[in-house]
Amino acid sequence: MMAVKHSPPSGNLILHQEQKGGKTGCGIDTKVNPSHWSNTHDKITCDKNGCKN
Repeated sequence: MMAVKHSPPSGNLILHQEQKGGKTGCGIDTKVNPSHWSNTHDKITCDKNGCKN
């Protein structure tokens, strides 16, 4: 799976594992505020269940 970068206006940049259906591994809906999300090949930084390896 690819990583997705979450860069909200708050500035807390987190890289999550992408899942099918528009959700991250830890359950965040990437279809809400889609401008805050982008695909990346960088290392996942989210440490929540579902994203962390």
